[in-house]
Amino acid sequence: MAEIIPFRGVLYNAAKVGDMSKVMAPPYDVISPKKQDDLYARHPNNIVRLDLNKTTPADTDADNRYTRAAATLQKWLSEGILLRDERPALYYYTQTYTLKDGTKQTRKGFISLARLVDFGKGVHPHERTLSGPKADRLKLMQASSANFSCIFSLYSEPGLGINALFDRASKALSPAIAVQDDDGIENTVWRIDDPAIISSVTEAMKDKTLFIADGHHRYETALNYRNMMREKAGSFTGTEPYNYVMMYLSNMDDTGMTIWPTHRVVHSLKGFDAGSFLAECSKYFAVTEFAYDPSSEAAVRKEFLKKLESSEKTSFGLHIRRKDAYYVLTIKSADTMDSVFGSTIPDVFKDLDVTVLHSLVFARILGMTQEAQEAQQNLIYIKSSEEALNAMNDDANQLVFLLNPTKIEQVKAVAEAGSVMPQKSTYFYPKLLTGLTINLLADKTPEAEPAH
Repeated sequence: MAEIIPFRGVLYNAAKVGDMSKVMAPPYDVISPKKQDDLYARHPNNIVRLDLNKTTPADTDADNRYTRAAATLQKWLSEGILLRDERPALYYYTQTYTLKDGTKQTRKGFISLARLVDFGKGVHPHERTLSGPKADRLKLMQASSANFSCIFSLYSEPGLGINALFDRASKALSPAIAVQDDDGIENTVWRIDDPAIISSVTEAMKDKTLFIADGHHRYETALNYRNMMREKAGSFTGTEPYNYVMMYLSNMDDTGMTIWPTHRVVHSLKGFDAGSFLAECSKYFAVTEFAYDPSSEAAVRKEFLKKLESSEKTSFGLHIRRKDAYYVLTIKSADTMDSVFGSTIPDVFKDLDVTVLHSLVFARILGMTQEAQEAQQNLIYIKSSEEALNAMNDDANQLVFLLNPTKIEQVKAVAEAGSVMPQKSTYFYPKLLTGLTINLLADKTPEAEPAH
């Protein structure tokens, strides 16, 4: 099952860079061009220069964002801006954050190397991937021979024994990194290189199945890179660095796990008619209307959101441009999806809000093909419900759908069934910081056993 090994991580040298928070960055796929500019200006050694180097009009095959990232990595290593640990370690990583109701919560996990295996052989995805991001990440990996950010994976251990091991070990240590990110989240990393603790953790993980929470594109990229390297080498032992990927692993049974929804805004549908759409929806859903006028909109919106959040059946919220009402659509009966789709959709999808929305509403009622949905031809994804509802102020936007969070047990069930959800079905909060550790792939072999 899960083969986890320690590694000699590459970390920033605080003596060289100063304030460590200034060299960290969010995941590459949430960095806007403006954010990229901000990170470039924030510190000359910000990790964005490695993980998401800027493009220029003069880029060529020999000089581009990937080759510049690789050259910058080597420069920073030679200058001591980045230092490689002398001993292989596991890196205990906690994130303390505040929920909307004001309570504090801590998600715990650890960074290690994980042996790459094909999907279904101990590692399970839960979301679809796209070819564009995979091509981008592969070019970066080929140029740099490094992992700059972690795959985020989940495992199940109701007894929380692995977390307890790390908690005890970290109490006797000073953090290697302790930074607050731009969202006010406290990110703390301890270097755990005690051979006994490493041995206990790696042994405890051997029977675990891994579920990818975030980083599907990067995991598939690592598999492609592994296969390319094996073909290039002609023969391999299985211990080469390219057979592993840097991964953050967190226990899905711990209380610190939070999933947020990602809402959908639909725009530019030709011939869309609100009345016909609602009539069609009423065939499959109980439609609860929350009408308002300008003076009551704030109070009605609050009532509408409360109703959506308290729903125990498959449901989602709806707002239509130029309609002075919010709606909650609740599936009429448990067999509605059976009657519409029969066995053409996996059973595990039939009570999942996001797949009911995509397959029944988007595809069947609105006529949006799966290819169009994956290409985001008429879709915008927005994290904040307030921002999504306010998107109706844009003339091009026609509909907004608000979703409740996907439950962790649903993620596990979909992955175990060998199925994948639509893009952006889950938003595991908080996002992992990039820049905490780097894994070099240029060594002959990773350390398969803890150093003594």
